[in-house]
Amino acid sequence: MFYINTLIRRPDKTITDLSILKSKQNDYFVDINNMNDLKSIEHILDFDYLEGAIIIKFNDQILMDVTTWDLVDDLWAYLLNVIENVLNTGYGETYFPDQPLRLSMRSLANDLLLFELDAPTQVKAAVPKRDFLLALIEGADYFFEKMNESYVNNVDYNGEIDMIESLRKKFLADI
Repeated sequence: MFYINTLIRRPDKTITDLSILKSKQNDYFVDINNMNDLKSIEHILDFDYLEGAIIIKFNDQILMDVTTWDLVDDLWAYLLNVIENVLNTGYGETYFPDQPLRLSMRSLANDLLLFELDAPTQVKAAVPKRDFLLALIEGADYFFEKMNESYVNNVDYNGEIDMIESLRKKFLADI
């Protein structure tokens, strides 16, 4: 139902044409599941300014893709804050860290959530609330754990992982 993945942008490749980015995404990004490629770019990454993309698909609908790349670790942290706000109040929104893109989530009912992304191409989707929030929490956890594992000497995302554990507990308590 949901597909969530994270890509790290290759700093040695300049993105000049967004229209070809999707078809050539492997030229510009490294999948976090590819440990060899992650290790091969470690020496050129700026861990204080880590760019990448979060890919989110709901069935066949693309909610986020490589054209909305940004500071990927910050974006995941912002998404965790949105999830926390949705769980607390039914609504959460954020702007991307380094772009004027607004992302919001609003509870429509106990079982539905409206996901909106104000990007060059507006994205709006009603998604199953529980499954979507859980998929995002798991996607964030996978990203931060993978980064800690891959770049142990350069990053420390334990604070974000602690927040994820807190969100999991709240999420499970609310069900």
